[in-house]
Amino acid sequence: MMDELNEILKPSWGAEKWILEGWNQITAAEKMLIKARIDELFKDGLPFELKHDKLFYIYTFSLLAQLEVLAVQVPLKFESRMTSPAHKELMHVQLLDEIFHGLVFTKIVYLLCSPHALPPAYNENIETLCNFIRNEECPKVAVVLLNLIGEGWIEEIFYSLQKQNIAPNVFSTIIDDEHRHVSEAELYREIGLPEMDVMRPKLAYLEEQLLTNIFFQYKYIFSVCTLLGADGTIDFLQSLDKKHREQLSKINLVPSEMWQMVAQMGEDFLPKIQQYAHGSYEIEMSPIRKVFLTQWDNPSDPTMAGEFNINVTCLGVFDKKYPPETITTLMLQTISQGLANQDSFRNFLSHKKLYQSKEAYAAIVVKLPDCGDHIGAIVFENCHKLTVQVLAARIRHVLQMMVYCYKKREQMEKEHPHLALIVDSGLYDFSYGLYPYPIPGNAVVSLSNIGSCGYTQAKSPLRTNESMKFTLFEVERRQVWNKVTKEFEVQDLLPVSISADHRIFDGNLPIPKITAKIFQEMYERMETDIKRPMKAQAQDPDLIQMLEKLIAGNMEMGYKLLTTLQTMWPDFISFDEMSQNE
Repeated sequence: MMDELNEILKPSWGAEKWILEGWNQITAAEKMLIKARIDELFKDGLPFELKHDKLFYIYTFSLLAQLEVLAVQVPLKFESRMTSPAHKELMHVQLLDEIFHGLVFTKIVYLLCSPHALPPAYNENIETLCNFIRNEECPKVAVVLLNLIGEGWIEEIFYSLQKQNIAPNVFSTIIDDEHRHVSEAELYREIGLPEMDVMRPKLAYLEEQLLTNIFFQYKYIFSVCTLLGADGTIDFLQSLDKKHREQLSKINLVPSEMWQMVAQMGEDFLPKIQQYAHGSYEIEMSPIRKVFLTQWDNPSDPTMAGEFNINVTCLGVFDKKYPPETITTLMLQTISQGLANQDSFRNFLSHKKLYQSKEAYAAIVVKLPDCGDHIGAIVFENCHKLTVQVLAARIRHVLQMMVYCYKKREQMEKEHPHLALIVDSGLYDFSYGLYPYPIPGNAVVSLSNIGSCGYTQAKSPLRTNESMKFTLFEVERRQVWNKVTKEFEVQDLLPVSISADHRIFDGNLPIPKITAKIFQEMYERMETDIKRPMKAQAQDPDLIQMLEKLIAGNMEMGYKLLTTLQTMWPDFISFDEMSQNE
């Protein structure tokens, strides 16, 4: 009676029902064997040490559990349909292994989520991939999809996590089983291979699901990539591509055009991400920073805010001596140079660890013209090394591309309304209260200019992964006391506000004096460089062509990329170069 009540009253996670289907089909002796293996692995509780924020493990093992219970279905469905006793035995052993694996990962997730009890909500997008294989009625196709392809993919995830010493005892136990399943796939060829004309579209769809419904599930991918590290992530992706091609070659197939195109993009894209990731390193946190870490969470309201003025009389703002964007461009360079000069300004927090970037990353916040209220950010690396003209031209060029992304995304939503649900599903994920997005911190200091709106002071909020930002206001002409001449003089003053995370930022530094000095240096450099005229760049047709090709090949992936680029454009990745390599 109590079991019946528990079934009615207590919610369960998604994995249990799939494991239970297999559990009900095995003998009492087999259940005891699996239980003994579970007891041995978990004899000391959680069978591994947490070396990162628990949140990363929760999402990673939730993903693995959801994927791994899929493997129960093929041997469960097709064992009885095997005519060969040898094949039946192989299928049954695989069923026992997969029940054990599903129990291991699900138990780990429950232990990690205690005392909250339930893991993050079962992901519908991941389940789409799983159900595609579960619902395949042809044993020939199902065995190829799961044992040859799907098991090959998940084996590479296991290998990669094991290489990074993530839960080594767990994966050393499971990898032996998984490798045997992948190897046995060659034996399953005796069952008979499906017609290649039938197999190709199913393979292409499965590949699309991996690329779209797994790799673009940011909560899980951020978590897995953090555990793997930058080098481990690149190694995993390269190994995954290699393994996939090797597995397909066994049945004389090759990856789809979409898979090959994404692999080529990754070959161009990933080294740039690797370079960025290697540009930051963990540093020792001072005692006072550790104290502050116990006092504040990631602030949306800055824990420190300050205001000061910079003398910009030299720019002749009211006489329109320079283009209106000059103040913003010079300040962006001022911030970048300040970051380069002062190591501590490049500090940032990421999941309770303190890091410092080697390079200076500054972002300008822009309002996209003719795009409603949409705002975005363009991130530059060491933009103080550029001339003002080159930087201004670059901003205009990227702004055009961001507008293109916004308009194209808007057009796609009108033509394919279901795409908008992708964003909605992220916004209304009810598990966020317990399990927030595992967004890493970043070294970018942002700058926005709201002077055109008439504001003269404000306190700008920080994003949860931001450490510092600057806001510029309307330039004012005022009488200012000159301490040297002992007289009042007319000056054009630019009000500046700084918002910072006090857990990182040392508010005792003379930021107004430092900023004013560097701003004057940037102005003098501009005066020297201004004789070098440069034409602004137009929209890059090669880059647009690359995006259009991606959209044509995989609509959802293209949509998600457009959604990202319309809001945050990392200029240091050089998308233009990537498009020229296509």
